[in-house]
Amino acid sequence: MRKDRPRQYLQIALAALVVVTSAMVARVIWEQSALNAARSTGETRAELVAQTISDTIAQNAHFPLVLALDPDVQDVLDDPSGKGAIGALNRKLETIEASGSSAALYVMKPDGYTLAASNWNTEGSFVGQYYGFRSYFTQAIAGGEGAYFGIGVTTGRAGYFIARAVGSSTPSGVTVAKIEFDDLESIWARAAEHIMVTDENDIIFLASRPEWKYRSLAPVDETAITRIQSTQQYAGTEIDQLEMGEHGPDGDQIWVEGLPANESFLRQSVHIPELGWTVNQLTDLSGVDDARRDGTMIGATGSALVIAILFYLAQRRRSFAMERAARADLEQRVAERTSALREVNDTLHVEVEERRRTERELRSAQNDLIQAGKLAALGQMSAAIAHEINQPLTAMRTYIATTRVFVPLGDPGAVLDNLEKVDNLAVRMGRITSHLKSFARKEGMGPAEVISVDKAVQKALDLVDVQLQADAITIKKTIVPAFTLGNDVRLEQVVINLVRNAIDAVQETAEPVVEVSMYVANGGILIEVRDNGPGFDPAILETLFDPFVTTKPSGAGLGLGLTISYEIIHEFGGALRAANHRDGGAVLTVELVAVDEATTPLQSEVADNG
Repeated sequence: MRKDRPRQYLQIALAALVVVTSAMVARVIWEQSALNAARSTGETRAELVAQTISDTIAQNAHFPLVLALDPDVQDVLDDPSGKGAIGALNRKLETIEASGSSAALYVMKPDGYTLAASNWNTEGSFVGQYYGFRSYFTQAIAGGEGAYFGIGVTTGRAGYFIARAVGSSTPSGVTVAKIEFDDLESIWARAAEHIMVTDENDIIFLASRPEWKYRSLAPVDETAITRIQSTQQYAGTEIDQLEMGEHGPDGDQIWVEGLPANESFLRQSVHIPELGWTVNQLTDLSGVDDARRDGTMIGATGSALVIAILFYLAQRRRSFAMERAARADLEQRVAERTSALREVNDTLHVEVEERRRTERELRSAQNDLIQAGKLAALGQMSAAIAHEINQPLTAMRTYIATTRVFVPLGDPGAVLDNLEKVDNLAVRMGRITSHLKSFARKEGMGPAEVISVDKAVQKALDLVDVQLQADAITIKKTIVPAFTLGNDVRLEQVVINLVRNAIDAVQETAEPVVEVSMYVANGGILIEVRDNGPGFDPAILETLFDPFVTTKPSGAGLGLGLTISYEIIHEFGGALRAANHRDGGAVLTVELVAVDEATTPLQSEVADNG
């Protein structure tokens, strides 16, 4: 045994090494698979966001060109003094803006002042405002068109401005469309996405989280800061750098300020070349952590299971070998012992015969003792019967003696009355002997018999009346005469169980009421016990009659009362149902088969068998 220990230790060490290796390999495979899935999902989302931004701008890019070619716009710019024409143009811009998706449309004079705007009748109207310092205006004047993203000086709302010069050689003005992305940002926020859109200076100007906006992902040089301040691109907002930590083999797993500190996110970027913007999508990597854990557990569990099977097979093979060796040894020992037993058998044969003779004598004595015990029991039973029927016999002798007196006197009425009394006493003695016989056999409750349901219900209510009065519970009852086949004691037990459950259910009710109603309809008897308590939890109704299921607090019941009641009613050929009453509270309904008072159990069985 000691020689096998080093081998066993080596096997255990190898098994542990295999389990650890399998766990690590599965961990890497699961982690890489989840990371690839996260990369694919994040890339798709980033491309979708970039496409949505491009489509939003493309849908509104034609407005400045259409306005630049509009005769009304050209006429107003050629003659800005016409107030009526400017008012008409304001309303026209308002109508066009309402039918499109732009946030605002406006027309600027060559000096940089706004002549007409779609928001002319609002508090933040662009009319009369000077925007000549904006780069989109200077670009349009110099090259015919311009584009620019910034915070509106008048409204304080960020947007993308697209401008077109009116006229070819010497512009007479500039038409502008402002596009806002508030709806896009709201969609990102509601979807719990982590998205940030940066400009060419790595400054975030669109984001799913407001605290990220107008902060940079990298340091911004002084030249860019000066240009931003001169054009008031971000309305004087101080640009500070967003805190961000990079880790992972490729540096694409980051932590960003504002997100949970203990979570990593996969950063993926999609560039929009025509705008110079970059969409940064941050994908939650918590699923990768889960996959890493699951892979470790699956690898370890799988390898451990395989090793356990191999160990089991090896142990089983070893056990079979040991069993074969033990069987051969046992067979040899059995042969040796068989030979010895043959010799002993002959020696014991005489003793066995002697013992058989002694056993026959003992058995005869035992039978004699059993017979004596039977006679003693019969004597005791005879004494008991004599004691129980002594008084009826004495009375019968008295009635017979008086009858002998009344016969010669010719008084048949008295004779018949005495005979009837003698007959009643005989019936009573029959009941006494039947009771003793039934009691001696230790039988159960006896066969089914016709019982008065209303009396059983009333007896049960009498038993619980003290508790009802003590708990100040109002009892309402409707009881009608009816009969069924069963056992009155057990029916009383059912009613008591149901009423006591109702009493427990209304303990927390302000005005507790328990209602017991009894109806006879369609050949059946219904007994309803209803309370005005909280009712049953719908989740427990299907299993309410199962053993140990209870709606009472822990320690207040075993959950067997309804089970016992259900079985009793089932033995009666009836049913027990539970439900929540439509007016509140719980209601339990007992259904019994109604019979005539004169019906016997035998008649009922014949009727049931057709």
